[in-house]
Amino acid sequence: MEVGDLNKAMQYYKEAVKLKPSFADAHLNQGNVYKAMGMLQEAVSCYQRALQARPDYAMAYGNLATIYYEQRQLDMAIHCYNQAILCDSRFVEAYNNMGNALKDAGRVEEAINCFQSCLVLQANHPQALTNLGNIYMEWNMISTAASFYKAAIAVTSGLSSPLNNLAVIYKQQGSYADAIACYTEVLRIDPTAADALVNRGNTFKEFGRVAEAIQDYIQAVTIRPNMAEAHANLASAYKDSGHQEAAIASYKQALCLRPDFPEVTCNLLHTLQSVCDWENRDTMFREVEEIIRRQIKMSLLPSVQPFHAIAYPIDPLLALEIRYIYIYILLALTALLFASSVIFSASLFTLIFFPWQPQICDPVFINCFSLWFATICPPTPFTSEGRG
Repeated sequence: MEVGDLNKAMQYYKEAVKLKPSFADAHLNQGNVYKAMGMLQEAVSCYQRALQARPDYAMAYGNLATIYYEQRQLDMAIHCYNQAILCDSRFVEAYNNMGNALKDAGRVEEAINCFQSCLVLQANHPQALTNLGNIYMEWNMISTAASFYKAAIAVTSGLSSPLNNLAVIYKQQGSYADAIACYTEVLRIDPTAADALVNRGNTFKEFGRVAEAIQDYIQAVTIRPNMAEAHANLASAYKDSGHQEAAIASYKQALCLRPDFPEVTCNLLHTLQSVCDWENRDTMFREVEEIIRRQIKMSLLPSVQPFHAIAYPIDPLLALEIRYIYIYILLALTALLFASSVIFSASLFTLIFFPWQPQICDPVFINCFSLWFATICPPTPFTSEGRG
């Protein structure tokens, strides 16, 4: 609705409540106009006046709850959604929205109950199906999550989130063609979805279709010129296809948009070396060395790979440290694959995959062990509050 239309509607509703102060619908609609105009406190006051005029007005509670939810006042939002349901036990959207608020508040089991109640009232509710899929996805129950996403897709043709999430699953499973099909459908729904273009481009690139990936990245940066990730991915695709100068330009653009982008800084340095561009070489190597030390301190995988680190004029001990970390990560991934078919003890895990443990890699060892333990002992749903 245009601003002029909103102002005109506001005048009508003000006149209506002036003529009849107990007109609950007019207070509600006036609140909706205030909300559309971004005047949230005024909207809250209108919804509260609607409830004074009609204490069992479920819609007013629902709209009030939505504002509280948007303001991240989750307890107030949950209370108001609950009041809406008490006033109207068949208020489908209140169940779904309260589920979202409960999930954000860490009360996941209660959220699941809300989404399931929503589906009892409306079995083909796409948002509730998607929301359940998201919970199971977070719990790493991939098959169950995929079934909910597919159910959501089957009942609607205009919702992109289940398609995006299903694409992630397909990509993780190596079903690149199916992932690309999902992203393509997202782009049919919204041709300006830059995130979907980048994600489809990433999938094309992993699938070996680099030229198509480049086209998606170019389209993404055309739609959203300030999207640093799209410029970075475009640069990597250019680099992999031998277009070094274009890669350098895109890496520099990504850094202009996001100066603190460690992967891009490291990739830019590597690409500059490949074309023998030595300008600011010493400064860049010092910056990359600082990035690596910071990443190791934070137990993050270094952005420089071991075979590059050995060739760089950086601290030799730091290069060796990078080598150890990558070795441990590869061994841990091997352990995860082994653990998926054979359950073995933690002591055997340590003996086989970490026969020596330099102090510098203790955090990495802990993270790898956690990954292994999570694989063989996944969290059991419905046992505790919070995210699985």
